[in-house]
Amino acid sequence: MILFSFFLSLTALLFKITTFPDLPILPFIPLLAILSLLRPFPKTVLLATVSGFLVDLLSSDPLGIHALNYALCILICFRFRSLFSSESPLQLGLYTIIYSFVSTGLQIALLFLFDRRIEFLGKWWLVQLASLPVIDALYAFIWFAGPLALYRAINHTWTIYWLKKNNPTFRN
Repeated sequence: MILFSFFLSLTALLFKITTFPDLPILPFIPLLAILSLLRPFPKTVLLATVSGFLVDLLSSDPLGIHALNYALCILICFRFRSLFSSESPLQLGLYTIIYSFVSTGLQIALLFLFDRRIEFLGKWWLVQLASLPVIDALYAFIWFAGPLALYRAINHTWTIYWLKKNNPTFRN
């Protein structure tokens, strides 16, 4: 499921870069939420850093900004994982809102510290911090929750089929 989520994020990133560069989503934020719900802390930080490094390679920001952002985001948001479930699409969307809000705030602060090319206006802060988490939650709900629910259903059906086929005690 993690590998499938990674490919969904990578597809969204490539789609954003090639087709809609102005699309206001953070492609790897739902993956971070799923990782923190399903994996222990050290693996989550490692995979988040690798994901951030991939985004760094394809962006014009200084190298390491997204990797640092995602690692700090995991550090801040990992403690809330006991309040959410990866099985519920609505809870995944809500957890993505938290991740997106923290990641957007950290990204703005890191870009202000390490990249002085961008001017920061107060109106931009309010628009980004208010709208981007909601858009990311909708993106997680549509792009991740549906395919992952379908993946779980197919996996569950296949497991039952395989058990019935290979174990005579499960036959009717």
